[in-house]
Amino acid sequence: MLSALIYVLIFVGVTATLYQLYAVNYAINFDNHKRLSRDQAERLEALKHAGTEYRASGERAPFERVVRSTLGEQVEAALVREALEHDDEQAIKALLRRRPRLRFGERVTARHPLLGETRLPRRDWRSLFIGLVILNSLIAQFLGGMSIYTLLYRVETPSLAWLNEPSILMVLIFLLIPLTHAIGRLDFYVNDLYQVGRLERETTAVEAYS
Repeated sequence: MLSALIYVLIFVGVTATLYQLYAVNYAINFDNHKRLSRDQAERLEALKHAGTEYRASGERAPFERVVRSTLGEQVEAALVREALEHDDEQAIKALLRRRPRLRFGERVTARHPLLGETRLPRRDWRSLFIGLVILNSLIAQFLGGMSIYTLLYRVETPSLAWLNEPSILMVLIFLLIPLTHAIGRLDFYVNDLYQVGRLERETTAVEAYS
């Protein structure tokens, strides 16, 4: 009975890792752009409306007041203006989500819970994170497959004898689930910081040539 339960859990674990692969891929391509709280969504609409008014009237002061009231006193209106002018809603959403962790000075930095204050990433790490999620899914499938394979063919190599134990394979598969979840959350966080950093660099370049 216990053995049957272990194999059922192995199947559940492998299925869960496959679902996580789908969920992370969906978030990367679609859902990340939508994740805003109700308050953040209202702030986004206020910024978009202020941007429309600014383009129509050319008056900078009302627009800057909305930016300060929406994002805080230290956020440069030029960042938001640049994003709105290029319909870069993804960057504005990232700015809204990560505003409490951002520090504005000569350059924008981020304050992390464990790492302290760092510069914003200049590289898009998204392909690495999705690669790690795919790798975790493949490992889970391999371990699940070995649980069936070793029913008929035992692994004789002493250093790999643990592959003959379904309970060990089950534990390893279930360890991959929170790891994959953490990778997905880290991807979401790092990508937001990358989008803000990209917006900052584009804004600086525009101001340098204007």
